[in-house]
Amino acid sequence: MVIFTFVDKVIVNLLFIFLANLCQGQTPNFFADGSRWVYHNYETYEPDMNVLHSSDEQIVIHGDTVIGGITYFKLYTTFHLAVELLYQHQTLYSYDSVGPTFLRYDTLSKRVYHLPDVNSMERVIYDFSLQVGDTVPLQMIDEWGITVIDSIDIITVFGVSAKRFFLDFGIEDYEWRNFIIEGIGGSNGLLHFQPEYAYLGGGFYMSHFNCFQYGDSIFSPENLECPFIDFISAVDPISENHTLTISPNPTQGLFTVTISEELLNATCTIVDCLGRVTHTFKLTELNTTAQLSSPGFYFWRVEHDGHVIQTGKLICE
Repeated sequence: MVIFTFVDKVIVNLLFIFLANLCQGQTPNFFADGSRWVYHNYETYEPDMNVLHSSDEQIVIHGDTVIGGITYFKLYTTFHLAVELLYQHQTLYSYDSVGPTFLRYDTLSKRVYHLPDVNSMERVIYDFSLQVGDTVPLQMIDEWGITVIDSIDIITVFGVSAKRFFLDFGIEDYEWRNFIIEGIGGSNGLLHFQPEYAYLGGGFYMSHFNCFQYGDSIFSPENLECPFIDFISAVDPISENHTLTISPNPTQGLFTVTISEELLNATCTIVDCLGRVTHTFKLTELNTTAQLSSPGFYFWRVEHDGHVIQTGKLICE
């Protein structure tokens, strides 16, 4: 019979904690407050098409809430939409926002769940424990049917090893452009699955993964830029003789909007990186002062006589 001393028990417990932390450290989880995804969605083209649709999509986790006794992160999505009228040689722009919807990551089962609204049922969108040949939870809704894991490799994201699951949905030679990264999500949309591949035919919607941001770190498989997507779709430039500045930038909270007389009574609007309006005020003086209450990235725009005159970014430290 083996008898454990007090010291032996302490060593065993410390070893158990070390191994548990080691295993946890090897499992990336970037589903956290402040995480941000950017995708480009587009429609395939063929010569007889008159209209072509595309959009840039940004998804941000901002805060959490408890629903039915379960804690969820809150997801906010911003779309920049473009409709290209091919024969008129014209493109129409608009924007839209969705949210919050809700997300949770079960680190024990390595599953990610999405809850569209408080009255709906959550569904599994990712399972990072799947093996080659398994069916993935997010399915492509079309004639090709189910999507399975074709192969798995290991990549490094922010210094952490992560599995990359390549997907097979029946189209050969394009699996390398369709994948899911452990702890981050899919290249074909975070909450949906639209494949990204070359297809001979029009009217098929594709989704391309631009980048993922976690804290100050940015991951982009193709080294693409990762800009914030704000709500501004069109700007009418002001004359070079006009003055319009916001300072200081960055600011500790207090900032001043300086304008020339031609822009008196224009409206200044401040929105946060989720597109929520934090301030709206008239510029009734040449120097108007306002105060931001929370640190973060903000977007500002000035409108005059029904036109967006100028936009920009404002950082509150």
